Amino acid sequence: MMRDPADEQDQAPAYDADAEHAVIAGMIHHRGEIPNVIAILTGAEFYRPVHETVYQAILDLNAAGEPVDPITLTDALRKSGDLTRVGGPVAVSQLADISHAVAHPADYARIVADMAARRKITQALNQAAYRVRSGNGELVDLLAEVTTELGNITTSAAPAVGVSGWDFTDLTSVLDGTHKPVTATVGARDDGVGLFYPGRVNGVQGESEAGKSWLALIAALTEINRGNHVVYIDFEDSEDGVVGRLLLIGALPETVRTHFHYVRPGGAIPPAALALFVTKVGEVQPTLVVVDGVTEAMSLMGLELKDNTEIAKFGRTLLRPLADTGAAVVPLDHVVKNSEGRGRYALGGVHKLNAVDGVQYMLEAIKPFGVNTEGRSRLRIAKDRPAQVRKHALPGGRNPLHWYADLVVKSETDTFADAHIYPPIQHPDDPAEQTEEQQKEAKKLAEIEECKGKILAVLGKVTEPLSQTGIEDRVQGRASTVRRALVALVDDGRLVTSMGPRRATLHALPAEVTA
Repeated sequence: MMRDPADEQDQAPAYDADAEHAVIAGMIHHRGEIPNVIAILTGAEFYRPVHETVYQAILDLNAAGEPVDPITLTDALRKSGDLTRVGGPVAVSQLADISHAVAHPADYARIVADMAARRKITQALNQAAYRVRSGNGELVDLLAEVTTELGNITTSAAPAVGVSGWDFTDLTSVLDGTHKPVTATVGARDDGVGLFYPGRVNGVQGESEAGKSWLALIAALTEINRGNHVVYIDFEDSEDGVVGRLLLIGALPETVRTHFHYVRPGGAIPPAALALFVTKVGEVQPTLVVVDGVTEAMSLMGLELKDNTEIAKFGRTLLRPLADTGAAVVPLDHVVKNSEGRGRYALGGVHKLNAVDGVQYMLEAIKPFGVNTEGRSRLRIAKDRPAQVRKHALPGGRNPLHWYADLVVKSETDTFADAHIYPPIQHPDDPAEQTEEQQKEAKKLAEIEECKGKILAVLGKVTEPLSQTGIEDRVQGRASTVRRALVALVDDGRLVTSMGPRRATLHALPAEVTA
């Protein structure tokens, strides 16, 4: 009796040992290729459990910023208790053999993923064949189930062209005028105008204690009061500090419990686990995701703060996937202490601002925040990629950054703080919003007022009137300032003049003042 070829295939699952070996060796010897492999494989696609275990160890080392070589890999497997299970140091050395280290392991990762999909298809078809032979269930339902299962498998195995953006974009809505620009709808000023763009990477930067977390929490309160979900990833504080302040500004405990999701990362996270976390975030469909502490987050992920390549990786690995859930992502970042050399940039490389495709705010401290005090910071626009926020701001005067709002938090009691994000209101005497020329003129007027007091003090001590020269000799300051102050005092009637020798004008206090 001849053996059915289908039975032979059932006994030999789709598997390419050389491709799996090439992926692992290639990642060890070409570390720069690891992100390309991660974009294709999660690890579950490997047929041999040993290969999956070693693959995950490589990802953990890479995420922690550690070297990836046979020695560090062996040590990591020993610490995790997996070294004996994978075959010991000899097996690790064999997997890391440079003769298998292909220059582009991602090409072989696609083979591994393809084989994994084939095994799933085979399993689904075998299960379908068993159900067909059993005679159980309606045939229509059975066909629908098999079609769905196969569709899910082939979809997951297909290249993510649309997701990665490497595809032609449909321009119809732009060309026919039906396209609507994205608007800032997440969070709000007191007048209802939004703060952040949904589905975009936004940002808030400022000095320590400028109120970055207060601003984020006020936006979070707005969202949870609207019935939306908020995720707060905190690298700097603790749940009692963050949630305590949220309750302080008026959040209801039940609303926080239902709609506010707090995360306090305690260590580096492997890429596969990070992908699962982002999926979990997407499941609650938040409108706002706050990343409190960019410097601490990058450090925890083993990334260099001032390296633009590492900054771009941070945005690509964490911020962009979170924004792809549809939420407004708002990382909170520090600025350099020197305000003169600060510009529009946060602490670190210029790529931090480049990664923002929403709005980036600079918080300018005016009055410090604290218990039983009223703190105030000015919210300025450092970048507005969609250009829908700046139109609600005022020109920045001597500061080139537009003024969008004032953050004000007034501590009323130990259990309540009055928090607001006021729209900008221009006051001519506001020194923070004066132009350079206005500021110079204001400085001159202040100097003249100070000089007036000095002139009156001098004339109050002398026994006879003084000429202009006599006053200039006794009053410190620029001669032009003294002359302007002198004229102003005469015009105001605070000094009287008389003719002296050689037609000189003499100045004295009025008689009623000297009496």
